[in-house]
Amino acid sequence: VGVSSPIFYVSIYIISGLVSGYTILISHYYGAREYGKVSKLSNTFVLFIMITACILSAVGLVVKDSILLMLRTPAEVLQAGSEYLAITLVGVPFLVIYNLFGSMLRAIGDSKTPLYAIILSSVANIILDLVFINVFGLGVKGAAVATVIAQMAAGAYLGVHIYVRHPMFRFSLRSDQRDTALFYDSLRLGVPRVIQSSIASVGHLLLQNIMNSFGVNVVTAITTAYKIDALTMLPLVNISVAISIFAGQNLGAKNGARAEEGLKTGVRLTIAFAVLVTLFVVSFGEAMMKIFGVSDHVAAIGGRFFRTCAVFYPIFGLQNAYSGFLQGSKDVVFASACSLVALGVRVLSSYGLAGVLGSDVIAVSEICSWIVGAVICFVRYRSGRWKVLSGLKTADSAPAHAG
Repeated sequence: VGVSSPIFYVSIYIISGLVSGYTILISHYYGAREYGKVSKLSNTFVLFIMITACILSAVGLVVKDSILLMLRTPAEVLQAGSEYLAITLVGVPFLVIYNLFGSMLRAIGDSKTPLYAIILSSVANIILDLVFINVFGLGVKGAAVATVIAQMAAGAYLGVHIYVRHPMFRFSLRSDQRDTALFYDSLRLGVPRVIQSSIASVGHLLLQNIMNSFGVNVVTAITTAYKIDALTMLPLVNISVAISIFAGQNLGAKNGARAEEGLKTGVRLTIAFAVLVTLFVVSFGEAMMKIFGVSDHVAAIGGRFFRTCAVFYPIFGLQNAYSGFLQGSKDVVFASACSLVALGVRVLSSYGLAGVLGSDVIAVSEICSWIVGAVICFVRYRSGRWKVLSGLKTADSAPAHAG
């Protein structure tokens, strides 16, 4: 499963970049109470993003095996990786629906319903994993099918909720319910993220190549550790999303002071959660690895990874918090460039230090990227440029720093 992840995420990164531009614009229009624009933009964007998702899914199915071979995927997991990837790529349109609907609701301040959908998806995924893997013996293919079905269920739940509660998001094929000008505005915010994501995809493939060079045990350990990471660090990621949307809504309403207050609150929450996550992962990370059925040796590799990275989780959280604020204030180009610089640091340090640090370079390079990203985003926020981009001030009247 781990060896196929970078290829699958190429599609997800591109889709996520486009959706982020749409979400930023929706939050601004919703904050300004321009609901007609919300409706027309949504109709246009949904049609575009679903066509894009289907194209990416088809292209991925054609090139998946060639890329797996190019990445020096270990022979013993090549077939399983290909099978898993094929099923997940077919499910890309359903994943897009699930994430797009969740983004719609978060953009207007409803974070509870997407949370319920995540819970539904997670519970369904666990149950279906047990059924397909343990009962039917489908192995990796069963895990992939379970994931796709769980995403379909969550997408259906969100779709029904949106149709019933939020008429402005109801999809229509009528031409007078679409607006290409608004759509192009969303692309101007989303395309920088797509470019960032596309370059980042190449970077992650290079990182996967480094990981694969350390052998199956390291690949299994780090892949499993990333699964635990994704769960434990979810609050930090969600706080950054909340900061972005809160900033977008309040800047759309021309209330910069409230947007900054939301950032300050988000930063305090980020640091608090990051400290808790650090303590939890350092204490129980290796034990959690064993829940996934890995050997003691593999669990030890994962535990070492956690102990190296975990102390720097607050830095990761701060990077996401300030980057989220910049995105919400339409400073998307800079936020995307910052992410690419951080990724560049990670890739260069991985290849440059691999011979010295061995597999520890995976954790060290990630820490370096967090530090660089956090510093750059914080300096940009302090410059006050976001006030100009969000229409609060003109370029000539922007302060040297923001409070």
